[in-house]
Amino acid sequence: MIKTISCIFAILLIQLSISTNALAQDTEGNRYALIVGGIGGEEKYEDLHWTWSSGTYNVLREEHRIPDDHLYLLVSNPAVDPALPARKSTLTMVEQVFDELKQKVTASDILFVILIGHGSATGSGARLNIPGPDLSSTRLSELMDSISAGRIVVVNGSSSSGPFIDALSGQDRVIITATKSGGERIATVFPEHFLAALSVENSDLDKDGFVSLLEAFTYSRLKTEEWYEDQGRLATEHPMLDDNGDQKGSRDPGGEDIDGALARTITFGNPTASATLKRALSPEDSARVASLELQSRDLQNTIDSLKPNSESLTDEEYNARLEDLLIGLARVNREIRTLTLP
Repeated sequence: MIKTISCIFAILLIQLSISTNALAQDTEGNRYALIVGGIGGEEKYEDLHWTWSSGTYNVLREEHRIPDDHLYLLVSNPAVDPALPARKSTLTMVEQVFDELKQKVTASDILFVILIGHGSATGSGARLNIPGPDLSSTRLSELMDSISAGRIVVVNGSSSSGPFIDALSGQDRVIITATKSGGERIATVFPEHFLAALSVENSDLDKDGFVSLLEAFTYSRLKTEEWYEDQGRLATEHPMLDDNGDQKGSRDPGGEDIDGALARTITFGNPTASATLKRALSPEDSARVASLELQSRDLQNTIDSLKPNSESLTDEEYNARLEDLLIGLARVNREIRTLTLP
């Protein structure tokens, strides 16, 4: 039986050594995001795809402060909510958005491409089902090659999405899929949990005020597993992540499996932009923040050194130590945020 979600999530993320130094690598450049919602085929799925697509757009805009002119929302039926600047998710429109991105995105920027809907995989390749001609992994790869972004993240939450890893994997790219293969054809629930993972409240384990891509993936994967267990159903989707360019996804990146190093340095919000929101501090508060930041680094260094030495500890001792460190780190980072954010 799967352990409780909070327990596994806490232990895994500490083992990933999410540190201030890692996040510091991700403080430059702008964020851009393209969300593509595919056709549902049935009213139930049309509604779900709209909810997940528009919800992802809203949380990136409102919580992670990605500017309106950096966000693109394509859905099968834009008329559902005229208040949102959505366009129809045809292949022509996807190509048009990439043409627009070519004029904006620079080598210091991050581009997120989030695909939601039904997918298919045949001898001719894997595809996202959209109105008109489908978006194939081959065509998406060509479009991505035309963009000069320093890092590109693709999250494909559709069924049969596994082959997108093989097609899109490369240097400075993170590819996440809802399934491990093209043979997992059943409609997925991964996008629902990924949407929830975008919330700082849900998956910001270290309480630094940001959601890293690795935090979001780990939360989503565990929640997806938990959903199937709660339903008493055999899992028909197994989320994967590749970020080292070897065209092989990992189920447990940063833990027992390879991958995860790049994903843990990418956050949805921009720490540099958010720094402008910090309020002026009194000399006393400035000294307190400096002390807390030192404590945070010390705790993170202890976390980094704990895993290699874990063989000398029993499972109970190891897990108890990890829990103590997690609680300490969360408290310190929460106090830093309380002092520095308005």
